[in-house]
Amino acid sequence: MTKNLVLVSLMLMTTLIIVDLHLSEEQPTLTELFFRFLKERAQTADALYILGDLFEAWVGDDHRSAFNQQVIQALQETALKTPLFLMPGNRNFLIGKRFCKQVGCQLLNNIDPVK
Repeated sequence: MTKNLVLVSLMLMTTLIIVDLHLSEEQPTLTELFFRFLKERAQTADALYILGDLFEAWVGDDHRSAFNQQVIQALQETALKTPLFLMPGNRNFLIGKRFCKQVGCQLLNNIDPVK
């Protein structure tokens, strides 16, 4: 008698959600924890949603401070491995398509369905 062995693997999806992080130069510990989270958790997730205020304040996509560039670089590295979705908050409403293109994330607004 021949037995066929069927292996079934259960695929668990990991979707991570960050809400109102409020990153700023004045809170370096929070920023370092965020960078560590991106490297240790987000890069192995199936998706990362950043909802609300990622930054304490965002004055426009053309603002190029060293701090902003560090955050952008960390998000770029994550986006190479994990799909990123961003919905700006009231302090980040000026985050636009240029930021999202640079980072490699999909810009969501309050009425966009998730595909």
